[in-house]
Amino acid sequence: MSAQTGGLIPDAFVRRYREFRLIARDPVLLGGLLVTGAFILAFVVWPLARVIWQGFFTMEGTPSLLFFQRYLDPTYALQYWQIFSWTIQMGVLSAIGSTAVGFLFAYTVVRCNIPFKSLVHGLTLLPTISPPFAIALAAILLFGRSGFVTRELLHIEFKPGVNDIYGLDGLVFVQIITFFSVAYLILRGLLERIDPSMEEAALSLGASKWHIFRTVTLPLLTPGIAASFLLMFVESLADLGNPIFIGGNVTVLSTQIWIAVNGEYDQQKGAALSLVLLLPTLTVYILQRYWLANKSFIAVTGKPTGGASFVKEPLIRWTFIGLTFLVLLLVVALYGAILMGSITKLWGIDYTLDFSHYGAALDRGLKAILDTTFLSAVATPIAGLVGMVIALLVVRKQFSGKEALDFSSNLGGAVPGTILGIGYIVAFIKAPLIVVSVIYAALGFVLIGQVARGAWRSTVLLLIGTLGGAALNWLALDDKGRAPLLSNPIGAALGALPQLATQDWLVLVAAVLVVLALAALRIARERRTVAVVLILMAVYLLSRQFIPMLTEPLTLYGRTLGGSAWSKLFASLSAWINFCFQPPLAIIGFTYTFLSAYIVAQWAPRGRMAVALLLLTVCAALTFQGETLALVGTPYIIVAAFAVRSLPASVRAGIAALQQIDPAIEEASTSLGADAQVTFRRVTLPLIAPAFLAGMIFSFARHMTSLSAIIFLTSPKWQVLTALIMSEVEQGGTSLAAAYSMLLIFIVLGAIGLLYLWAGRAFQTTVTDVTGAGR
Repeated sequence: MSAQTGGLIPDAFVRRYREFRLIARDPVLLGGLLVTGAFILAFVVWPLARVIWQGFFTMEGTPSLLFFQRYLDPTYALQYWQIFSWTIQMGVLSAIGSTAVGFLFAYTVVRCNIPFKSLVHGLTLLPTISPPFAIALAAILLFGRSGFVTRELLHIEFKPGVNDIYGLDGLVFVQIITFFSVAYLILRGLLERIDPSMEEAALSLGASKWHIFRTVTLPLLTPGIAASFLLMFVESLADLGNPIFIGGNVTVLSTQIWIAVNGEYDQQKGAALSLVLLLPTLTVYILQRYWLANKSFIAVTGKPTGGASFVKEPLIRWTFIGLTFLVLLLVVALYGAILMGSITKLWGIDYTLDFSHYGAALDRGLKAILDTTFLSAVATPIAGLVGMVIALLVVRKQFSGKEALDFSSNLGGAVPGTILGIGYIVAFIKAPLIVVSVIYAALGFVLIGQVARGAWRSTVLLLIGTLGGAALNWLALDDKGRAPLLSNPIGAALGALPQLATQDWLVLVAAVLVVLALAALRIARERRTVAVVLILMAVYLLSRQFIPMLTEPLTLYGRTLGGSAWSKLFASLSAWINFCFQPPLAIIGFTYTFLSAYIVAQWAPRGRMAVALLLLTVCAALTFQGETLALVGTPYIIVAAFAVRSLPASVRAGIAALQQIDPAIEEASTSLGADAQVTFRRVTLPLIAPAFLAGMIFSFARHMTSLSAIIFLTSPKWQVLTALIMSEVEQGGTSLAAAYSMLLIFIVLGAIGLLYLWAGRAFQTTVTDVTGAGR
């Protein structure tokens, strides 16, 4: 049996290698798989795997089930099961309530011919562009112990035993208002796509409106209602801001995890509790994905054939409209409270108008505002582009592992943010050499595949180039000026080589690229293009050490202008420039390995093997230099968390758009001689531009308002606005927190407007050209 098994493993490897060779013939498929696969492996799969591992092992690597055993230990069991019970109660009640309110709004807007429909739609979406804890803050301002309604209007005195807004009931109320707009969007889309002919047929046969609603409309909406319930359940369990603000004596798992990591500094406890929270959320996510995905939306035909079916009975219509306006009035009152709280001298005591809180917010929080906007703007196109590429691969391409790619791309949004944040800390506090090695090997095989055929030959050449990179790394001193360890024979032999400071080592690596660029002018087929690419690679590498010569004087200049605002503005500008030119060397190594495959493909046969090995040596040296991809404390880990959390929305938007595009359009482009990348760039991408825009708008709004994952990843140098707001509320600065929240909402609204303006100019002409060419 072992012999047979041993024979099957090489066969499977050979089959995968042959499939990989076939994929390599399609540059769009190959490039898309490499980029998206590397991104998902590094920033989704690896952090979640590390959380699971950390839940069962201490930081020293000793196996431990201590925090799981507490659910059975009489000393802790009552407390731990009570927290778990509160968590599930909050999730179920919030899901039921938000789905019910979302259905009320959707049915009223679609079927009841509501007045001011566009205004109602816009106000309903307010919770989606505000911080997740904005409603909790507003509820405290209105219904708290010093709230305007409870104290000024109702004159309630909160004595012991008197129920207040804090606790499970207040938390459920806040969660319902926070998340019902998402349920509204889901159910409204379904209602608009239901063909009214079935309802009209039932009406013509004498059925009552209630009977039609119960036996026809509601069954058609059942999958959407179930999907909304499951999504709201997961979102409620994943939320961190609202339970911290308004939970009172009720503790849920997300706050228990946050306290374990930020209060008790116990990462293993946080990881173990994260696994407990992961069980219900991941179970519900899998149920939603694989059960509801197979349900058929009967009679949903895309466009109704008989026009919209409106409720004409005045009693029913105005009941729905009245309830909708009452809830909408509550929403407006809550956001009005935030606005008034931001311009009130001291809420609950002195309601005199005072705009100084905005001045204080712009003074104390200017750097957080600028940095949050910058990091969100950087992460937005990353999430949008990666999402569109994954959607293209899932819808248009056939390859092994397509379902795994689709599933894993959605995990970042399916798991609670607290779990993802802990995963990032555990995964990237030290160099994740396993992930770096896997990504490097995949990219290296693509590079070597340009000059070698056969798995064994490619593996040998990859090993030679990697060893060359290791030898090159022996020339570099570490960040503390120390030479590498020389305790082994190879190290002792290499120890005779001169040791270089980091800046000198980078100059040496850049010089190799410049020499190859000069050689390309004589040997490469596309001489100028290849030489330019190599020169740009060398210049960017050198800029890493020269850019501080620009940014440091820029920071000092800001301080000479006087006032803290200019100082913070120029400090942020300097940090942004450093962000662009000083990424981790591993990211540069991955990028250069990908570019090197193109360079080698364009090289003339003479010397191609030597060039491939030399480039691989350079890329390996960059990839494994220093603490490769140790991202904790850097802004890159925040950008990655932003992009991962919003990636599922971009993927879903791209898949929906691609499924509506006839593949014959792309096939026509191919038949006219365009290759895969030209077809994607000139045909497919313009047609999915609206979905790309929708994904970017959602992504930016979610980045700006994210808290649960990001709160674990912020640092004094890179502060995030939502974490700053939460800190102000904890310290009693509700008016300042309200000012921060309003500024955040204004920034998101302004960014959405700019995106629409840019998209209208950038995409309109391109889409017109594509459709015109089709005609």
